[in-house]
Amino acid sequence: MGPERSEKYLAQTEELYAAIGRFAVKFEHVVHRMHACVASLLIASGLKNDALANAVLAGLTADPMLTIFRAVVFEYRGDSLDAPDRKILDNVVTRVRKLIESRNDVIHRTWFVGWAAESDTDFGEVMGWKFKNSGKGVEFRPLHFTRADFDTLSVRADELSAAVGRIDGCLLMGTTFAKNFVVDEQGNAQIPAGG
Repeated sequence: MGPERSEKYLAQTEELYAAIGRFAVKFEHVVHRMHACVASLLIASGLKNDALANAVLAGLTADPMLTIFRAVVFEYRGDSLDAPDRKILDNVVTRVRKLIESRNDVIHRTWFVGWAAESDTDFGEVMGWKFKNSGKGVEFRPLHFTRADFDTLSVRADELSAAVGRIDGCLLMGTTFAKNFVVDEQGNAQIPAGG
């Protein structure tokens, strides 16, 4: 490998490794926000020892945490969760569920970072392999990603982490979600710009 190709290999593969790691970390921030919301609502409801909330929630993976988060929000708001707020909560929960699926697909896959033909000088695309057993036998599920694909997932994680935090704040402040979110053209609940 010549020096120019070697330099490009090193730069692009490090970018890819960093992008994969960045997404893994940012995804865990979403899970942490759900954990923090559930714990704060338990404390706001009278739990006197926050270590008890943490003991119950410790070690939960993303999917059970999401299920508990949604249930606790419904229980905390009770009958005051009107249709607009329910729509916002359902949208955030649906998007977190999709992010969980994306995270599982990314993390539980074998990535071949930096693998290229001898003549190739671009290492910016990574191939991911995954095999899944099905009723028809084994399915091979290849995936081609770039740094931008992983970065897009990281941005989604940041948005959802902020959304879960905003829901927590709304609940603790006694305000509606509808006053603190806007619904974009795709029907996604977003925190308003500057808000």
